[in-house]
Amino acid sequence: MQSVPRQQPRRALATASASRIFILFTALTTPAAAQSTSEMEFDHRTLLIHVPAHLPASGSRSLVVVLHGGLGNARNIEARLTESGLNMDGVADRSGFIVAYPNGTPVTRLLGPERLGWNAGGGCCGLSAERRVDDVDYIIRAIDSLVIRYGIDRGRIYGIGHSNGAMMTQRLLCETGVYAAAVAISGPLNLANATCAAARGKALLAIHGAEDANVPIAGGRGSAGLSRAAYNSEERSQQIFQRAGASYTLQIVPGADHKLGDIDAAIQRTEGVTIAEKAARFFGLLP
Repeated sequence: MQSVPRQQPRRALATASASRIFILFTALTTPAAAQSTSEMEFDHRTLLIHVPAHLPASGSRSLVVVLHGGLGNARNIEARLTESGLNMDGVADRSGFIVAYPNGTPVTRLLGPERLGWNAGGGCCGLSAERRVDDVDYIIRAIDSLVIRYGIDRGRIYGIGHSNGAMMTQRLLCETGVYAAAVAISGPLNLANATCAAARGKALLAIHGAEDANVPIAGGRGSAGLSRAAYNSEERSQQIFQRAGASYTLQIVPGADHKLGDIDAAIQRTEGVTIAEKAARFFGLLP
């Protein structure tokens, strides 16, 4: 699947930002990741990069962008503290693709600067939405810098996210076409768009727990969680993407709620694979 070209203004921003890229490598605290994971500073935010020891030739490499949920951060995924089901490192080492874990911006005034989120649209979520943070632009420019630095094929860039990160992943697929395919867990497209022209020819797998009280499958405000945003339904998201000529597969997980760990455990019981493995197979990165 080939990426849809992005609008010229975003490309111009990416080019202008090249001089602001600073790469800082630091060893993580977990010994298993120490040889291949680094911290990158880009435009006043940090993101984590996992690079396997064995990769295809430069120019033909794949990238998976992992977006944490609201109140999360990249370090917690990498260190397997929270949202550990999003940790793609082990699968990346087996299959030879690069993983990026970007950070959002502070989502609340009360819970500290490490509680981050994304402006995913439709009022979600928190300070990121209130301040109208342009996370679409930020993530595109960060990806552009990784493409240049690591020899990534622009047609082999994929996205995965949970909750607020899933909504942001769907927004990126809708507005930019930067991803060839994406996996969104517990989060619909939360824009008011009638269609997503940039998603034509792309593929999206939406996974949602049947018992989700935070972000209801049918849409509206959830009865659990801190966000008071009103969410679109998964059905509406599916219609919007399919109208644009994209493939949209919705998998509802019986007995699972909003928590990534519960969804991951349910998929392992029924399918014998982790979410990371399932996503890699959906992207065509794992047999």
